[in-house]
Amino acid sequence: MAPPRGPSVETIRHAARRAVEASALRPVAAEMGMAPSWLNAFVEGKETTLRIQTRRKLLDWYVRVSPRLAEADAGTAAAALDFLTGGLLEASERRAARSRLVQALARSYADAGPLPAWVRELLDDETE
Repeated sequence: MAPPRGPSVETIRHAARRAVEASALRPVAAEMGMAPSWLNAFVEGKETTLRIQTRRKLLDWYVRVSPRLAEADAGTAAAALDFLTGGLLEASERRAARSRLVQALARSYADAGPLPAWVRELLDDETE
């Protein structure tokens, strides 16, 4: 099994903590689809081992809210790309779609100015 890609649990925890600080525990938990008591334990660092479905819920939430909570980085962008291409059944189709999306992002950012570091990192990952 390949290691999970995307933001680390600690990155998601930090974003969850920021979301709770900006709003409140219950609305953030509802947005995640998690119980408030679980979210409270998670942001306090007590929940460290996550089941696959829990990690998926957190990743889905993080992809939706990260633009307003976190700085852009390659891990977050990779998670968003995985999320966007996840509906394609064949691994080869997912890789091809991901590559096309990365190339489109790179062209769009290049048209506007220098490429951000996270876009360059995604491009480097595509060539590996």
